[in-house]
Amino acid sequence: MEIVSLLKMRKIFFICLLGTLFCCKEQNKEEIIAKNVKNIGSITNNISCFIKQEYLNENKEKELIYKYKDEIYEIKSNQKQTYDIVLNGKTYLANLNLESAGINFYYYKCHDKKILLIEGDDYYGSVFFVYLFENKDFYYLGDFYITQPTVEKSGILKKDFNISFNNSEFIIDALVKDKFFKTFNLKERKRIVQESLDSNLDINGLWRLNCANSLTTFDISGKKGYLSLYSDNAIYINVEIINIENKIGEYHIRFIDTESQQNYDVNKNSIVDDEISKSENIGKLVLKNDKLLLYWRGLYNDKLKKIDFEHDFVLIKENEEKNPIVLSKCE
Repeated sequence: MEIVSLLKMRKIFFICLLGTLFCCKEQNKEEIIAKNVKNIGSITNNISCFIKQEYLNENKEKELIYKYKDEIYEIKSNQKQTYDIVLNGKTYLANLNLESAGINFYYYKCHDKKILLIEGDDYYGSVFFVYLFENKDFYYLGDFYITQPTVEKSGILKKDFNISFNNSEFIIDALVKDKFFKTFNLKERKRIVQESLDSNLDINGLWRLNCANSLTTFDISGKKGYLSLYSDNAIYINVEIINIENKIGEYHIRFIDTESQQNYDVNKNSIVDDEISKSENIGKLVLKNDKLLLYWRGLYNDKLKKIDFEHDFVLIKENEEKNPIVLSKCE
């Protein structure tokens, strides 16, 4: 009996010893994974970094709006049938191609870095587009895929991310169902330009001092305009509209050529196109509160080295000699 008891005790001790060794091995394995995830300067999905949405909305154009405590992000369609990203009302020209059935949005915020992951979910797998907002600049960092070939059996699994950075490299550890899945190293950093506010200012159309008075016509289409210049000989000119750099809603005007002119009175002014400068500004436009302010200078005559039509410009005359001329948009 004592021998049997001794053998049983040795067996139990051996089993415990194996269990202890196995537990230590598993513990070491978890520590290795944790070291892979946790790096210096890491951005993890803890309370301070992962930002929870307050709500998700969809507008009439099927564009997605993500609301956070102090920020609103949008995925907005553009004329190229792709999508741009709107951060607190500022549009960045991402030209993102999203043909996926489902769209998900992940937002991580730590220190001075904001990381956006946009997921295009196609049931059997997802593509993730990664963006960085830092120091008032917006960057595309690259994309990666997570496949789920057995989705019928497992269902769609929860995805999460631990994000770390090392100089210019971003390291994303993907977790699926709270377990480490794969590490993605993103080295690309492509700056996404912000949509110029100027591109939203529409000055196309017919502008007049008085909509009933065709003598005061300034018809603008794109980067060109058609302008009433001189009533006595019915002179109309074509002009170029040029954006003023770093000025929103402000444009230079330059002479292109004469559209038409009559010779009603030989003693009145006329134009010889070859004598007029094509590089000198003849005026400036400023869009302000739905009005177009025309600051008139006149046409510079290269041959005579002087300004023509400075005071006898028809819009100046119709405006009681006042400069600038305030034009209204007419139907």
